[in-house]
Amino acid sequence: MRRLAAAAVLAISTAAFAGAPGSLAGAWLFGDDGPEPKAAVVSIPQRCWNGGVDFTISETGKKLTGKARWIAPVGGVPRPPRDETETLTGSRDGNHVVLTGQHRLVTAGDPLPVVEGQPEHSTTAVRYDLRLDGRTGHLVGTRDGRPFWLARFRTHHADCGSPPP
Repeated sequence: MRRLAAAAVLAISTAAFAGAPGSLAGAWLFGDDGPEPKAAVVSIPQRCWNGGVDFTISETGKKLTGKARWIAPVGGVPRPPRDETETLTGSRDGNHVVLTGQHRLVTAGDPLPVVEGQPEHSTTAVRYDLRLDGRTGHLVGTRDGRPFWLARFRTHHADCGSPPP
């Protein structure tokens, strides 16, 4: 009975991160700062005090929507509040995925004087041109013309300890 209950919990928690088989819906590991991993599903520690990017895709037929939100690391250096997001729409044609949208950065309450010409907010266009890799299941291609990948992931427990000074 315990094994059945554990399997049910696993199935429920996995469903929150991935769509139906073959679907792109769910959470993805944002891979712009390192080599593409070899594993189909990457195991990463929980975020703890580190920053990162939360990236999700929703899929309805061939239509896609996506959201990205940058999470600032926690640390002892004072920084102005910052909100960095992307809102995306696009389509899927077989294994080809194109997402376009707006990258928005808003800073407020900067403790330092604002430098003339330095915007407190900016909005720029962003474009993803990706292909679903049949071997790994990753989305691989470009983000604004630069190499980029997205991979499925699962988190595992990490001993976070105290926040950094």
